[in-house]
Amino acid sequence: MTEEQFVKMITYLVQFSIAVTMLQVYLRVNKIWKRKHEREVAESQSIVGGFLLIANCALWIVYYIYAEPDLLSSIDTLLYMFEASVFTLISTGFWVKGQGRMGFMKLIKRAFKMERKEADYLIKRFFKPTNAGVIIDILYQLALIDDDFDPKEEALIRAFAKEWSIEFDTEKLNQMSASDTKSGYMRLRKSVEDYLATSPQKEQAAQLKDMMQTMIEADDEVTAEEELISSELIGLVENYVSQGSGSDLFHVMIVPQNNDHHRSVIALNPDAKEYQVSGGTAYSVGSFYSKKYADMICDQYREEKLFTIVQNPESTATDSEEKKDLDI
Repeated sequence: MTEEQFVKMITYLVQFSIAVTMLQVYLRVNKIWKRKHEREVAESQSIVGGFLLIANCALWIVYYIYAEPDLLSSIDTLLYMFEASVFTLISTGFWVKGQGRMGFMKLIKRAFKMERKEADYLIKRFFKPTNAGVIIDILYQLALIDDDFDPKEEALIRAFAKEWSIEFDTEKLNQMSASDTKSGYMRLRKSVEDYLATSPQKEQAAQLKDMMQTMIEADDEVTAEEELISSELIGLVENYVSQGSGSDLFHVMIVPQNNDHHRSVIALNPDAKEYQVSGGTAYSVGSFYSKKYADMICDQYREEKLFTIVQNPESTATDSEEKKDLDI
């Protein structure tokens, strides 16, 4: 095949392509035109997108006429410009029953106003965090940790809930609230752990940390309860985001003094990890990111008359399966 024959074949194919484009435009316009009087159809068309496409097509047509003459490309672009013009006219709602009397310019202004309100809808859908309902619950628990649900905190939570189209039911959340502050600490930490266990994107986890910080500072006062729990939660999230690199953990260790203590530890915390230490056996009942939080957990076990300490990160022992010694 010579070069001339090849060019001729391509020209025929392009001409056929224009016929296909004409058919495509007709089928799309025909489908919408038949329903142009329906309000939902009119409102589903973007007037801004239509005007932008018309302007873009007009620019290319001028280019194909004056800068680089190309009749076939001009015709192809003109077909898309025609389609955009039809959809733009439909987007004004001119054919919707009862709206034609408003005047064409008023309809255009109305369409632009509606477009402005809906412009960020798709972006919001893309950036809606994983398990957004769980995040609302976490923020609500955090707001109540000091037993004071400030109006600024409520307004902030409602803003997030509205943004993500989530029903914010305080009565339902109150039923799940912990009965005392210490239980509230543990339930809130468990909620954050459960959320991170769903493997959200790191960016979203980092956003949760920022939201928690914003919630704590919303009422212009950081209480002792908020300071205690926030240091633990933020450490928990930062560990997830950094994939555990450089995490400074504080281990709460119980050293049973008799057989009754062994049974008490297992009864209180069935998941306690057993370690072999120089003085016998010890149990790790949790690893935490905040020294203050670890001390709070430690005090709870001391109330049960159990010898409990907070282990420094540098002297952490391995799991009982390896049976390494731990100096306490």
